[in-house]
Amino acid sequence: MNYPPGSHNFAQPGANVGQQNAVNYGDTAVHVEAIYHVNQGDPPEHRHNVARNFLAAGVAREAERLFGDLLREGQVTTQRAYYYALSVVSGRSCGEVGGELFKNVRDARKIAQSLPDDTWQDAFTVVWRLLHLVRGETATDRPGENVDDVLAAFGTLPPDRQEEITQHLATIQDGVTQASLEGAYAHRVVTQRMSNNRVQRAWKFFEAEPAPPRPFVAAETRPEQRHWLPVVFGGFAVLIGLLSSFTGTSLPGVLLALPIVAGGGVLLVRHGAQRLGATMWGQIRLSQVTPPPYQPEPRSPGHWVRTDFVQEIHRIVDSRFTEARPHVAGDWPTYTAGIRAHLKHRFVALYGNAQVPAGGVSWLARWHARKVAEGWSSNALFQTAVRSTERDTLLYRVGMGVAIAGLVVLTASGAIAAVIFLAPGFFFLVNGIIRIRGLQKMSALARAHDEHIFAAETQGYEDWLRVMADRPSDGEMARWLSMDKICLKNDLVRRNNLTTHDLVTHVVMTEGANGANRARVLHGPPRYSKYEVQIFLLTRSGVREMRVELDFLTAEARNERRNLFRYDALASASVTEVGLRTTRGEGDGTREVEKLRSRKFRLTLVNGADITVVAENFRNADDAVLEDESELYLVALQTSGIDAALPVLEAVAAEGSDWIDREQERRERWSREWYE
Repeated sequence: MNYPPGSHNFAQPGANVGQQNAVNYGDTAVHVEAIYHVNQGDPPEHRHNVARNFLAAGVAREAERLFGDLLREGQVTTQRAYYYALSVVSGRSCGEVGGELFKNVRDARKIAQSLPDDTWQDAFTVVWRLLHLVRGETATDRPGENVDDVLAAFGTLPPDRQEEITQHLATIQDGVTQASLEGAYAHRVVTQRMSNNRVQRAWKFFEAEPAPPRPFVAAETRPEQRHWLPVVFGGFAVLIGLLSSFTGTSLPGVLLALPIVAGGGVLLVRHGAQRLGATMWGQIRLSQVTPPPYQPEPRSPGHWVRTDFVQEIHRIVDSRFTEARPHVAGDWPTYTAGIRAHLKHRFVALYGNAQVPAGGVSWLARWHARKVAEGWSSNALFQTAVRSTERDTLLYRVGMGVAIAGLVVLTASGAIAAVIFLAPGFFFLVNGIIRIRGLQKMSALARAHDEHIFAAETQGYEDWLRVMADRPSDGEMARWLSMDKICLKNDLVRRNNLTTHDLVTHVVMTEGANGANRARVLHGPPRYSKYEVQIFLLTRSGVREMRVELDFLTAEARNERRNLFRYDALASASVTEVGLRTTRGEGDGTREVEKLRSRKFRLTLVNGADITVVAENFRNADDAVLEDESELYLVALQTSGIDAALPVLEAVAAEGSDWIDREQERRERWSREWYE
């Protein structure tokens, strides 16, 4: 069993999917893993692994902090020195890697050189030589590295090291160096972009951790007072009839008739209750699937169940049934309206207080939706009648005939007064008992049905766990996205017929597309099933900007929009932040506090056109204690590319056509500050 991707965001009648005029995301999942979390006192090995995970995920600043702490504590290895250097230069331009930062990289290099040679030492040497290469191209008065020699050394590294170096040195390199490095790596990007069964696995990352099925125990239907009244009055009348029967003219006839009537009553009660219980249960099942006049309101039923949980359950059920719609003509929303309303009530009742995120029920809603879809062509959903056995029907009719025959014999025996009381009393007594026992039988059928559903759901849960067993890691998701961005950028350069000398630098930014599913690991960056990718190619003649929709699950790019403009066409650049900055504490305890939730960058052209990109993050209400909102935002900012893009685009907007000269000056200053 392997479900293909395909989450659609359009509303069925009665569905509540929120406003569609802004960015409206689909399902949201948060995976609880410890790959991005460090506790005080954790051993160096765990902190190293977390730092490496951050670097692979594109969160270089957090990796830089963790690797730097390890080196300062004396936990020195060539591997940590190499990764520390990568984390420092990742996402930074030449002008940003200066002063204290460059000193730190140089010190890490010296520390690594003092240790025995190994493969990590070789990788660090290539990084250092690439930085020398960039410096040599900028400082024309100083000899630089030979490009062919550096690329030859780069080619001897393991493929994973080549990927890391290409990814993290992309910003600091200029057009020539970067093109040379990516040229040596280009074939691997193309061949590995869809590796590890990406299409079959990527969608699984956006599925929430499945909540195990819970048995649904319907409240037992107990006889009410009104059900006992016919039994009481009927029994009283039968008692009077029995006492009166012995006044008949034929005592043998009376003694023969009474057992016959009693035997008929036993058959009527036993088999009538079976028939009535089956009929009532069939009616209840029909009521569960019959479309209601309107879908239930997604509001809390009380008992500490949050309204937002109920709203999400309703949205999930509607979404899963939308996805499961068979490609057969018919009114699917109306056909499923009843069962959707029933499942919404059922899931809220089962999971409302179970400390389970609403997304954990998504797999179960999908399982039920697919079961319903399988029977649509045969209208199986409404085939709810529970037929009683032919034996019950036959013996019920036999019981009725036997009881009537007994009353006839009693009448022939001269006990007419007894029959006057016995017949109606027998009718009310038997029917009352049938009603009470029928309710018990109905409850038994309901329990059996619920047990059957629970067993089937448990099997479906086990099947789903097997499907999700190869869910990609966050590192794999980051690697696929990194390769997507490289391919999109290289393709744009190729189609614009740009040379390495034309391209000064580039910027790639991403944000979640409308309708995309979202997921992330606890404390990690957000991932989206669909992205809006924005690429700026800054050339010597102007700016080429492209915006394209990337379906991350299939790596397909759609609906490309391109703008070309000169540097003097830029009117302004603005940044809008949501959050706060303040200073807290006094004296030596004073500290700067920054709590940001989102940032919007807007580039305005002289013709009034705007180019915008937004970075934001998300979390579940249940994670409020575990994660700091501002930290999540900073993680999202780095992985979106905005953190690296803002300095470049703000400089372009401020300096206009002089930007290239100013950028060259900044690179030359960086080169002059270089010393071994």
